[in-house]
Amino acid sequence: MLIIPVIDLMGGKVVHAQGGQRDLYLPLKSQLTSSVYPNAVIKQLLMWFPFTDIYIADLDAIETGKIDKAFYLQLHQLFPQLTIWLDAGIRNLDDWLFWHEIVNIKPVLGSESLEDLDLLKQLQPTEFILSLDFRQGNLLGKFDLLEQSDLWPEKIIVMSLDTVGSDSGPDRELLNKIQLLKPNAKLVAAGGVRGKQDLTDLAETGIEGVLVASALHKGKLSVDTIRQIMN
Repeated sequence: MLIIPVIDLMGGKVVHAQGGQRDLYLPLKSQLTSSVYPNAVIKQLLMWFPFTDIYIADLDAIETGKIDKAFYLQLHQLFPQLTIWLDAGIRNLDDWLFWHEIVNIKPVLGSESLEDLDLLKQLQPTEFILSLDFRQGNLLGKFDLLEQSDLWPEKIIVMSLDTVGSDSGPDRELLNKIQLLKPNAKLVAAGGVRGKQDLTDLAETGIEGVLVASALHKGKLSVDTIRQIMN
């Protein structure tokens, strides 16, 4: 199972996401890094463990459309070996085209931001990752998306915003629901992971990957645990 660290960016700094209440997010406090600046945080994460993928939620881009493309071009130069899953509030084809030329970026289409569902028909399934974003059990964005699972790509993030940073455990009911809607999908769980047991349980139920932040920064996952789960 692939373990993917999460970087939540706001105002040029890494913040601690909790419950999807973005106005309450505070600067990151971590046992793995003393920095809140993304380049340094990523560098120290990779020194701690050689992750191959990282997920970035650009909250300024998602909320306001403000995008710093130069920053991501710099990330590509600094970490050319790293695949960046980037949710930057893609709404339509023009937004997707803005990102697809950066080699190591995999654009994430978040249901919260996506305005044009026809975009799913225009792209090849390997050209993007779909994030189904839920709050209180309800899909954020166009509800029709849940009825059009034939348009979903192979790789899908199941984002439970209520459990993000909550130490409440993954939302298994939600994951089961999406597995039934798209049985052959490669699901990536997001939200609520507390430690090794949650990762083990997710792997045993066929989940392909998991986004983690709090459990890493609070020291609840060791290098040995991550290596064991990923192998």
